[in-house]
Amino acid sequence: MVNLNMIDTVGHGIHSMILAQRNRFFPLPDYAKSLPDKVVLEIFGHLIDENYTKILLEHQDMPLSTVVLLDRVQKKQPITNTAAAMLRRQGLIEGRKPHYFVSAKVAAATDTDASYTRSKGLAKQKLKEFILQHLREFGPAPRAKHEELLFEMLPADLTEKKKRNKVKNLLTEMRAKDRTIKSKGKGHDHKWFLI
Repeated sequence: MVNLNMIDTVGHGIHSMILAQRNRFFPLPDYAKSLPDKVVLEIFGHLIDENYTKILLEHQDMPLSTVVLLDRVQKKQPITNTAAAMLRRQGLIEGRKPHYFVSAKVAAATDTDASYTRSKGLAKQKLKEFILQHLREFGPAPRAKHEELLFEMLPADLTEKKKRNKVKNLLTEMRAKDRTIKSKGKGHDHKWFLI
């Protein structure tokens, strides 16, 4: 069968499948569901992340190794620190390990800048301005009110616990370093005030 070219002994099949999926701008074949005693191949016939497809359309000359890494990012699969650094240098991803997302450069090129801003969250100074404005308009408020105010503005990939810590750290910094607010009370009576 080898002599008749009916079977392949070199193993080009996987490479061919990857190239075919890339040329269709679909997610790459995946073996992630494989077990020690069996191999499971998943071939996607649909989009997972529209941004991934748009990146492939914009950069059709992108090396296959970079496409494979971006495919892992879109599937929320881990990538090495070296790979993340390389993608970050190329301006393709941002975010903190393990929550990477499409960068501003690519987002602007692919009209996904709104979802990028949502993923990135607002800058610290803007968050501080929101706190000060809220205190000016509504007076003293407990930390829970500040959390309610800021949670939607924080990076979408943060857990609720991390968001709570971020608000707590922000309030502490504004009290200790910026000296723009102060706190009084304990427990349920603990509130933050303008200085």
